[in-house]
Amino acid sequence: MRRLITRVIGSPAARRRLASGLAAAVAALGLVTLGPVDPARAEGGADQITGNGITANAVTVRWDKGLLGKDNTTVVKARDTGDPYAFMHEDFKDLEVTVGQTENLVHQAIKVTWKGKPMKGFFNGNYLQIMECYGEADAGPDPENCQYGSEGLKQASTGGVSIASRKGNVCATHVPSVTEPPAAPGLSAGLGCDPAEDPGKPGYSHHDPASSLDTYTVPFVPVGTTDKKYQPVDWPFNKYNTNEIQQAGTRADGTGDVYFNALTKVEAPGLGCGEVKADGKPRDCWLVIVPRGEYEPNGWKLQDTDAPSIMQESPLGAATWAQRIQIHLGYSPLQNNCAIGSAKERKTQGTELIQHAVYSWQLAMNTAANCNKLYGFAATPEASNTSKLVNPTSGTGLAFTTVPIGSEAPRGGGELPDLPPIAYAPVAVSAITLGFHVNLGNAGYRSTPIKLTPRLVAKGLTQSYRSDLSDQTANSGTGPEWARQNPAFMTDDPEFKKLNPDLPSRPGASLMAPLLTGDHSGVIQQVWAWILTDAAARAWLSGERDEYGMIINDEYKKLDLETEPLDSFPRANTCFNTGRPEDKIPDRCTLDLLPYMENYDEVAFRIRAANNPEGADWNPTLRSPTGDAGWWEVAQPIEFPGQIFMWGVMDSASMANYGVVPAQLCKGDGTGCVSPNTSTITTAVNSAKADSAGLLQVNPASPGTGGYPLTAVTYAAVPKDQEPDALADYAQLIKYAVNEGQTPGVAPGELPYGFLPLPEALRTTATSVANALTNPAPATTAPETTAAANNNNSNSGGNGSVPNTGGRPSASGSTSSGPAFVTTSTSPAPAALATPALSIGAIRWALAIVMIAGLGGALGGPLIRFAFSRRPTDFGG
Repeated sequence: MRRLITRVIGSPAARRRLASGLAAAVAALGLVTLGPVDPARAEGGADQITGNGITANAVTVRWDKGLLGKDNTTVVKARDTGDPYAFMHEDFKDLEVTVGQTENLVHQAIKVTWKGKPMKGFFNGNYLQIMECYGEADAGPDPENCQYGSEGLKQASTGGVSIASRKGNVCATHVPSVTEPPAAPGLSAGLGCDPAEDPGKPGYSHHDPASSLDTYTVPFVPVGTTDKKYQPVDWPFNKYNTNEIQQAGTRADGTGDVYFNALTKVEAPGLGCGEVKADGKPRDCWLVIVPRGEYEPNGWKLQDTDAPSIMQESPLGAATWAQRIQIHLGYSPLQNNCAIGSAKERKTQGTELIQHAVYSWQLAMNTAANCNKLYGFAATPEASNTSKLVNPTSGTGLAFTTVPIGSEAPRGGGELPDLPPIAYAPVAVSAITLGFHVNLGNAGYRSTPIKLTPRLVAKGLTQSYRSDLSDQTANSGTGPEWARQNPAFMTDDPEFKKLNPDLPSRPGASLMAPLLTGDHSGVIQQVWAWILTDAAARAWLSGERDEYGMIINDEYKKLDLETEPLDSFPRANTCFNTGRPEDKIPDRCTLDLLPYMENYDEVAFRIRAANNPEGADWNPTLRSPTGDAGWWEVAQPIEFPGQIFMWGVMDSASMANYGVVPAQLCKGDGTGCVSPNTSTITTAVNSAKADSAGLLQVNPASPGTGGYPLTAVTYAAVPKDQEPDALADYAQLIKYAVNEGQTPGVAPGELPYGFLPLPEALRTTATSVANALTNPAPATTAPETTAAANNNNSNSGGNGSVPNTGGRPSASGSTSSGPAFVTTSTSPAPAALATPALSIGAIRWALAIVMIAGLGGALGGPLIRFAFSRRPTDFGG
């Protein structure tokens, strides 16, 4: 099965308590087998980095054509003009929906776009309701098979209660009429009812025994059972883990788009999608889109008055359900793990940037090797990679890294460790991204990128907007004196508005700080290095006000952030006494307000789900991590349509997996904006230079014209003093990764979205390194120093000199582009990485997404609040 861990995303306290347990679970789940498989390429027009676009198996459906069967082509039920509910057809006759991918699905986001009537008011009418259902019949699913009705996902003012539930009103008579609409007993016709819901019909099952016959309730029946679950408490889903979209708005031009989270059995056990059935085939599912127009099923038409009427009835009610569009979704089979102990494990670990690719590769290898060879993987921080590779008894013989092993040691003034000879093989190209989910006002979901300058990102990372402060809330304080001129939210910042003039200010009071992880890494340092390329950002970080009067948070000014790039995102853990006697712990601290996320995957998942963990208030009914009564909780974590603005730092594979929109990174003056995509990542890789250990690094100050500055190359680092059989196994893993594993596609073993297929030159280098592991060259008296070359230059990171041991860059290293950014190397030198010119030809891009969740415990122990480090990094020039 895919290595997925169910995420607990209620309180931050619950997440912290599970961190160490998740690490152990990941270690156990990461055992898979290695072996060759026949690659398959999926074709389509989606960008390989972002996943944005249409695949070859996209499906477009017109409502007026009727219901489609499992082949997504054959009409199994036509629209009937003689239908007593034909008065509803006028609103839907021009509706056309496109689903970007319908085959080989895993846990991923799929893009849904449509054209139809513009939304009436603010979710009064003319919008869509979207859900996932199971069902084997060619006629499509029943409403009992659909994951829908979670409480707490809809604003009270946008539609009646029943539109977000599995319940509705039963009409007193069962014949609809546009002239004299029937009503439920004791209610007006404008409050809606469904004439097709008739408790008097034989076999009627939409009646909750605990409810009146004046209402209907469509039970949820979990897959593989006949159990009718009428109450939300009994459903295997809720607002935290569901994928239902209760209100998807259509813009004034009649278009709309959303990303829908397809769920497998692991995330949605009640649906069972992707589960291998008794016949050996995976269980497929359905995407169901229920359009809502301007008519209730009883014939009542929405009124345009001073208090306009709103839709009331559930989309699962019989008459409304009959108006649905259904699209069959084909899933990749969930595969079983090899049994622990079935073979000797070869442990691997390393950067989160590669985990989506590693898990995809492992799934294919598992099938091919029949569990005769096992490989484990855990996402770990750089310091752990060093400690494991230094220790010959650790059992870990390969670490995936973007920086030389041991180069993190000087961060706390430590010394470079003594390492064995290490071979580095390039295996992946990806990036760090800043991803957004924006849905403000009536504009609907925003699919165009938000533009950011280095100074805007610095403002977000330093808690300098008033709403991001622990003592600045609607009812608890006015904030410190230094912050009085600062905007409350990013969307109120004149600098942001100038770059994004079409974006309205955010309504509501949810925080807008970026979601961040608490780890230390070279790629985080790359983010800060990009910020420091801008003189205005450096000046602002040093304490100068911007031209609009905004100033840096006092606590962050003390860190001298303008001098050199950090390798972490510090949180100034200031605390504020709420003054409320009911708060047992009166100090509301930064990490209560803005908790760290466990990993990049959680960042992307929360942003896509609009599930905001920020802004916690005291809840006396919760249990603290120590078991005491009371703890901090976000009362309403779900942001509603029209009020969504979430962003964070994540890897490009997690971004693509969830359909998060990447930001455009601009120069300080707002020009030269670039997003991560196939073209910009390719340009950046072509500009990369070797550091002093021979690893290619992209300098954020010079990523090539139009290059994306946060591009990274991941290497497999293998100590060469291991036993021959271990070296042979790790060499086999590298060869698979850079050959079959570089085929973009949707099948296990292929390259997921978010990764650029490795340039041929780097594949050749990696293969040579792998061959050298199994056929080592004779020992020499001098260390190897040849480093990876770049196609635009002949720079060599190793020149036989003593490696830089760290510390602050010297003043002479500073330029107008910001402080020097160098990576320290280690001794002895790595294996030779003679790299020919990079050349990336035409590649047919296709979708491949593998979601890996809950690796938080692997990132290390408890976070040291406001801990940070500085690590010099060398970009070989």
